[in-house]
Amino acid sequence: MSSSNNNTSINPQNAPSQWAEIIGEIMEKLSGTNMSTTINFDQLEVDVPHAKGPDGRDIGSAKWVINGKIQWTTEASKKDNR
Repeated sequence: MSSSNNNTSINPQNAPSQWAEIIGEIMEKLSGTNMSTTINFDQLEVDVPHAKGPDGRDIGSAKWVINGKIQWTTEASKKDNR
């Protein structure tokens, strides 16, 4: 993989933290607004890569299949400035 300053590519080594950061930014922007969001998953496959523990012991890998939904609702409220 070549090195690039293009922010649209995701480095596989940093992908989990990049996705967490993206989701955190989205949630921060949605907080305090009156809205409801639902994300539906149908056969979403998550491959957890092979890993070794700190002592070199094989921890293994996993493949998860997710069906369901995530729903969140945000509500704006007035801040009491007493």
